Amino acid sequence: MIDEKVREIKKELRLAMNGVVSSIQRNHGLNYKINFGVEIPRLKGIATRFEKDEELAKRLWLDNIRECKLLAIFLLPEEAYPTIAEKWIEETPFTEIADHLTMVVLSRLPDAATKAIEWIQNSEGMFRYCGYMTLTHLFRRGIGLDKEQEECYLAEARRIEEVEERKTVIMAAYNSLGHYGDSEE
Repeated sequence: MIDEKVREIKKELRLAMNGVVSSIQRNHGLNYKINFGVEIPRLKGIATRFEKDEELAKRLWLDNIRECKLLAIFLLPEEAYPTIAEKWIEETPFTEIADHLTMVVLSRLPDAATKAIEWIQNSEGMFRYCGYMTLTHLFRRGIGLDKEQEECYLAEARRIEEVEERKTVIMAAYNSLGHYGDSEE
């Protein structure tokens, strides 16, 4: 049953393939085993044709195919978020995937703020990136931090350029600070 769904999804991806987008992404360093170049709105449309299913999402995630990873995020049921979150951060190859993972899954965790604070303190860049992006999504939705979390967040953000070399992580930290400032009275 899962194999059949995966075949059906890959068939739809081949039909929706956009070689120009795929080529541009490859030229920008997004080196997947396969990149169909399918645009996000179209991927979301494909996802609506399938029920959310943890096993299907896990199976899609395993493929080193850009669109399969994105569809895995869109098809993961909410009750599976806590058990999958950190494993998928570890396996996230590029910030495009991380951006969708943080918006759809990580910012919806029951303890998202607590987890995000842990992640920004992690020495691994993708965890740090996901932590700041998760906080950005929380702040955008008007979800704040408790006093202890806030102190830790601000301390980490203040020293971001001292501890981080990756520009994407630094920009994610600055982005979260901008939304933090918007959410504060």
